[in-house]
Amino acid sequence: MKITAYVMAKNEEETIKQCIEALSWCDEVVLADTGSTDRTKELARGLGATILELPFIGFGPTRNKIIDSLDTDWIVCFDADEVCTEGLANEILSSIRNESHTVLQAPRQNFLMKKKIMHSGWYPDYRHPVAFKKGECRYTDAQIHEGFVTSSEIQKLKEPYAHFSYRRLEQMMGKERSYAMMGVNNALNKNKKPSMATALLHGTSAFIRHFFLKKGFLDGWAGFVIAISSAHSTFFRYAFAYE
Repeated sequence: MKITAYVMAKNEEETIKQCIEALSWCDEVVLADTGSTDRTKELARGLGATILELPFIGFGPTRNKIIDSLDTDWIVCFDADEVCTEGLANEILSSIRNESHTVLQAPRQNFLMKKKIMHSGWYPDYRHPVAFKKGECRYTDAQIHEGFVTSSEIQKLKEPYAHFSYRRLEQMMGKERSYAMMGVNNALNKNKKPSMATALLHGTSAFIRHFFLKKGFLDGWAGFVIAISSAHSTFFRYAFAYE
């Protein structure tokens, strides 16, 4: 069984080394680079990773392009700001050897402001699979917050992996803008005639959902920042759609 890990990245020189080193148990690591201008590719190549360069056409479509290009039996997926723990690596390998399931998910442990986030809708955070047999899973065509489609039974693993999405708050603000812009089409599909009132309603709902319903207040100031950021990004997604 050949196991190939792919890491989709753009300008991630701060985290790419730790991410790739944590995937050394795989037979091959592929850096799927979508236009880095920093040292991301250089560092990855120095660690023995294969470099695949391709344009970014949205998260879902780009991921499907990547997995279609891989000649392997099993695909392992982590982003450049994620770190696979030793415990999770062993659990993935054990499941692959047992051949009991072909699609594996694991809880993602998010960090913000050097704090482990345990609420706010950020934990337990099951995104798309961390590993799957090739041909058993594909991503949706969503430009952002892509889902996945599979006809196989999903095995939920116990060991978490670490996610350091925002090392600084300025990065969080930068992603707010890019995510808001990418989410415009989704907003238009949900609401054919968006208004500023729609933007305000959705933005307020996002804050209430993360801070109160998802108990973000238990995460302290980090939880408040998550709720504010979500409200801000959601508000401008619909405001851009209105514009």
